[in-house]
Amino acid sequence: MVQVGKGQESLSDELLLLVFGYLSPTHLCSQVSGVCRRWRKLACDRKVWEVLDLYQHYSITENQLRHIVWQHRSTRKLILRNRSDLSDRSLVWCFFHLKNLTALDLSGCPQVGPKIISAIAQFCKSLRDLNVNGCANFDNECLLILTGCRDLRHINFSACDEITDFGFNAVTSFLPSLDSVHCDGVLSLHDEVIETIVSKKCDTITDIQLDGANLTDEGVRMLSELLYLRRLKIQYCDQLTNEAIENFCNLKYLEELSLTRAHLITEPGFTSAFSRPHHFLRDIEITECGGLTDAAVVLIGRSCRNLESLNISWCRKITDDGIVSFLDFVPSLKNLNVQSVHLLSDFVAVIPTFCPQLKCLNVISCSQVRENDLRQLSLQLPDLEIAFNRDLGCSPKSFKILKYFDIMSPRQFAMTQRR
Repeated sequence: MVQVGKGQESLSDELLLLVFGYLSPTHLCSQVSGVCRRWRKLACDRKVWEVLDLYQHYSITENQLRHIVWQHRSTRKLILRNRSDLSDRSLVWCFFHLKNLTALDLSGCPQVGPKIISAIAQFCKSLRDLNVNGCANFDNECLLILTGCRDLRHINFSACDEITDFGFNAVTSFLPSLDSVHCDGVLSLHDEVIETIVSKKCDTITDIQLDGANLTDEGVRMLSELLYLRRLKIQYCDQLTNEAIENFCNLKYLEELSLTRAHLITEPGFTSAFSRPHHFLRDIEITECGGLTDAAVVLIGRSCRNLESLNISWCRKITDDGIVSFLDFVPSLKNLNVQSVHLLSDFVAVIPTFCPQLKCLNVISCSQVRENDLRQLSLQLPDLEIAFNRDLGCSPKSFKILKYFDIMSPRQFAMTQRR
């Protein structure tokens, strides 16, 4: 039992509610509510339970979940990520009582199928954000059912292999408020889905994540007609060439751009895409692109003066000259990932001068980067975190803030950044 002292009694209700908001449902129900009457009352406050996060809280059984939901039916956001232990019946019961839900995360739940989605569409009329990433049984029928959620604005059905063009076209055609779609890892989508987006959502769509496995240059080119697009991510761009991105210069409101495995895109393509200023672009990821040259990187810097994050890992034609010239254009840069760009070595010395706000630097597998340069950089920018691997021969005591990594693929390093 937690003991309440004079210090705790002097805390205001507002401050205690703020603290309780960081505690898990288990702690709130089993410990905090048993301290005193005041804490019990605050632990049941509606503000504390606006977000109900049960991810990794497997000790909470189905009966306990029902009790929590019954007591806190005003919950607005429910996170049940990877909770494969919950039955269909319990989930339907929860959705019946959580009619005010606006955000729902069911990613990694294999039981999610037409029955669960039907309950969501029937009872959660205010739902705006749905994440079913990696739900193996989520298919076209589920997307058709979701057209009943008229307020839905964001849907993430990435890695749902059963989705085809038919289901995608239905959900983009019949949801008037939809402005964000994430479907990377869905390999069965073709140019037809982009045609539907352009024809139905040209003035409203702001966020798209696609898998480029079956997309052509002609299809991707149509994305440049989405003039209000803010975030664009295309994974596995192996088949795309310069023609796919040459009109990206028209996306003047773009804030984030990601093109992975863009093997066939070369300097002329980037020259066209960044021929105009991109004042809002903050985050660029162009990985495993053998055609990205020094001239293209410099052009990106000149076009995107407000850039805060650049990931050009595995782009092995980049040299110190290109990176140094690029850094001179982007003083606000906070994250730089040059993993496995083997020709880099001396660029580290100019970082404190050109990019004093840099917070994260990834030089994993940059074999020519010297230990002394990294040590000096860590002294000049004490808040900077540097990711590197043991190949540099650095000792653990060489730096105050330095992280060791073994040699990683781009996908593995992305996972470390999410954690």
